[in-house]
Amino acid sequence: MTESKHFSTCPMDCPSACALEVTQTDGRVTGLRGNRDHPFTRGVICGKVARYVEIQNGPRLTSPLLRVGAKGADHFRPVTWEVALERIVTELQRVIQRSGPQAVFAHFYAGTMGLVQRSAVERLVHRAGFSRMAPTICASIAGAGWLAGVGRKIGPDPAEMRHSDLILLWGINAVSTHINLMTFVREARQQGARLVVVDPYRTRTARLADQHLDPRPGTDGALVAAMIHVLLEEGLSDPEFLAERTDFDPEVREHFRQRSPEWAAPITGLDPAVIRAFARDYGRARAPFLKIGFGLSRQANGAVNLHAVSCLPAVTGAWRRVGGGALLSTSDCVRIDDEAVLQSHWLAQRPSRILDMSRLGALLTGAAVDPPIEALLTFSANPAAACPDLSAVRRGLLREDLFTVVHEQVMTDTARLADVVLPATTFLEHEDLYKSYGQTTLQWAKPVVAPTGAARCNHDVVDAIARGLGFDEPPFRRSVAETVRTVLADSGLPPPESWPNHPWLDVTPSPDAAHFRHGFGQADGRFHFRPGWRDPAMPTLPDHWPVNRRDRADEASRYPLDFMTPPDHAVLNSTFAGLDTVQKRRGPPVLMLNPADAAARGIGDGQPVVVFNDLGRLTLTARLTSDVRPGLCLCESNRVADEFPEGIGLNLLTHADRTAPAGGPAFHDNRVEVAPA
Repeated sequence: MTESKHFSTCPMDCPSACALEVTQTDGRVTGLRGNRDHPFTRGVICGKVARYVEIQNGPRLTSPLLRVGAKGADHFRPVTWEVALERIVTELQRVIQRSGPQAVFAHFYAGTMGLVQRSAVERLVHRAGFSRMAPTICASIAGAGWLAGVGRKIGPDPAEMRHSDLILLWGINAVSTHINLMTFVREARQQGARLVVVDPYRTRTARLADQHLDPRPGTDGALVAAMIHVLLEEGLSDPEFLAERTDFDPEVREHFRQRSPEWAAPITGLDPAVIRAFARDYGRARAPFLKIGFGLSRQANGAVNLHAVSCLPAVTGAWRRVGGGALLSTSDCVRIDDEAVLQSHWLAQRPSRILDMSRLGALLTGAAVDPPIEALLTFSANPAAACPDLSAVRRGLLREDLFTVVHEQVMTDTARLADVVLPATTFLEHEDLYKSYGQTTLQWAKPVVAPTGAARCNHDVVDAIARGLGFDEPPFRRSVAETVRTVLADSGLPPPESWPNHPWLDVTPSPDAAHFRHGFGQADGRFHFRPGWRDPAMPTLPDHWPVNRRDRADEASRYPLDFMTPPDHAVLNSTFAGLDTVQKRRGPPVLMLNPADAAARGIGDGQPVVVFNDLGRLTLTARLTSDVRPGLCLCESNRVADEFPEGIGLNLLTHADRTAPAGGPAFHDNRVEVAPA
């Protein structure tokens, strides 16, 4: 028996981008653990990825498949790559000749976060003139909120938490979704820092906190405005920082003077005394570190709320101090020139329309798009589970006149509805570069094992389709390794073989850059309390913007409960959710419901219940708990369709309304009613 150790990087859509040590025995992956030498991972990985060996060696797709019979019947026959590619090229050419290239739409996202593999299909889109995709399904709302004030996605290094005396985790359940962050939280608490968590329900992270505040979903802007009222009125602000480094002026001060804790209390559901005490604790902290999660952005007013939260360290001047400030994302720590992957220069020759990925259901079932979508290419995504308005998505995917190609590792909800299914490599079977949005290293990962069966990576599949369509330019002839090195060279970075000692490159900004001592990312170098939204209906200053469903009287009367779908602790995405071991460990989908709301509906603990709104209804098992506040119910997400009696997932109940200013679905902004099944 021959055992060897290899380095890799977790490719999942998670801010940690953990550095991994992989054990290989006789050509087979037998273990995964965190790399102890990596400055952020420090040997710690989540339980989800620790189980990745089950996926790597589990029931993988091993050959191309062609649909046999009706769509959705889950009947396929294995074929060679040559046969599969010929079918794909023939169908795409037929669509292009009949309706033009914009009738083809590529839907892709973060099944891998690799810089080369994730966006590979975009160069085919750009060259062929296919419809382009607006990537709105996850981070666009949060990004718009943060950039409106700060101007760039950067902030203090999480390692600086050790210098903080107050850690504030707002809208992030780090124990379940960013476990490495908790290493730094723990170190800060050992030095005497307090931990405060703001989240509408008592998460695993909130249970560890010194204080938990549970405002009603979508009311973060009101809470922040009231906190700033206290900070200004009680002399806990930094007038010098406000004058020199922000657009604060008498108009902004007067706005917050009218936003007292008493004003915010009925909006947030928090006691005014609690809001006032919380504001004082924040204002009196020497170096408060504010880590903002994406959770609070999953509302129709999410961008407004996130911008409001980002205002707090500007009011107190916390940006000045090591261990203080705020962090949403580290995405702008290093500039990556990925033109070698995207080939966006081709857009000048063949401009095409842009379609919103989060409105896929409407796009496939009759939205005013001309030409209509007749072919769908799906890479690194599972829209039949992840998209909102899932009933419409499923109806669209069941269209017999829609030609659908899915490139996947396992048989997902979307793959079952495809015409052609192509086997995909895992991250342990191909090379890539990984940047992070939660830490500050750039990582390089080589293949650890050979591809399973006939699996091919995104890069190679895209190039094969392109060449079949007659596109023979050099970008479609480069290997993955050549593309990796071209991206690094174009970005002004050395080739990975020359990185000192490790398969990662430290791209931590200088302390001055990290703390904005030389200016924020706005054109004037200041933080902006005035966000400058393009939508004139949005508030001009941080405030509560009552546009989410809990504020719509007609909907609230019919569906009186807020309904959220936060991430599950045990599962990162639907690839993991399909594992038999995971389903047995988790059991059936559970609706967390406050005992008072359950009593009013005659619902007992463990009883089957129906959760419904205008979009549909699902059957779950009630779990009565005071971890959720009255008026709120939730089901932790990343479930697959066959876990529900209805044969469709949680996003059946999620609306796909457009949200200003950057588009995208508000996954936690739903209203439902619950009744005994």
